[in-house]
Amino acid sequence: MSITNALPDMQRELSFSPVGRQNPKKLTTEQIRHFNEKGYLFPLDVFSPEEAQKNRIYFEKLMGEATQKGYNSYSINGWHRYCRGIYDLCYEDRILDYMTDLLGENLICTMTHYFSKEPTDGKRVNWHQDASYWPLTPSKVITVWLAIDDVDEDNAPMQFIPGSHLHGQIPFEHSKPEDNNVLGQSVRNSDKYGEPISVTMKAGQISIHSDLLLHGSDPNTSNRRRCGLTIRYNPPDVRGRDDHQAEGVICRGSDPKGYWQPIPKPNGDQLPTR
Repeated sequence: MSITNALPDMQRELSFSPVGRQNPKKLTTEQIRHFNEKGYLFPLDVFSPEEAQKNRIYFEKLMGEATQKGYNSYSINGWHRYCRGIYDLCYEDRILDYMTDLLGENLICTMTHYFSKEPTDGKRVNWHQDASYWPLTPSKVITVWLAIDDVDEDNAPMQFIPGSHLHGQIPFEHSKPEDNNVLGQSVRNSDKYGEPISVTMKAGQISIHSDLLLHGSDPNTSNRRRCGLTIRYNPPDVRGRDDHQAEGVICRGSDPKGYWQPIPKPNGDQLPTR
């Protein structure tokens, strides 16, 4: 049975609002227009090949420690609270410059998640909208997907359906065990909203997409890993369940109304207790 609201106990505004400032410094006006019309941009350059290699080494060290404690390749979720390396990536100025052109001078990061599809990993990410999961309103969150590895057609790239962010909340079903879905929601009739495109990038590049854009990825049947780090940014007028406050990383500017309480900078990398 199709579901039209994953969080009926919370009143949310799930509709796309055009973004972009009048005099962008990093993006072009054409790129901003494309984001508003299609819901995404990629690839955008951020890290040099040498820096991308450092990002990869950092992830592999962290993943190795996490695996020893029983975590899997999708478990590093929200660890910017505990790990200085992830926290610092949220503050990367070259990423924030892109975000400022879209969301304005005040930027809050609330979520991070490494999605690491190991070679021959049988799991998929079914078609979904990010905003459907989140107890946030209005739907103004933009996801940055930082490529840790090179991503091509062979190692299960993420796919977008252009323009699907303009449909508001799209009905979905709860995933079934046989779906082998990393997440919990599945939009079954994705072809109704358009033809998908593959998000291929080099390590160190990013894609960005609206929280209402339909996206997903197939199982990785190749012998190469496909890892990316999602970093989610929103302007400070976004609210959570609590009307009074929530926690986030204030990456640039400020929160004039003081709703978002700063997450302290971690001292090194401390894995959370299971």
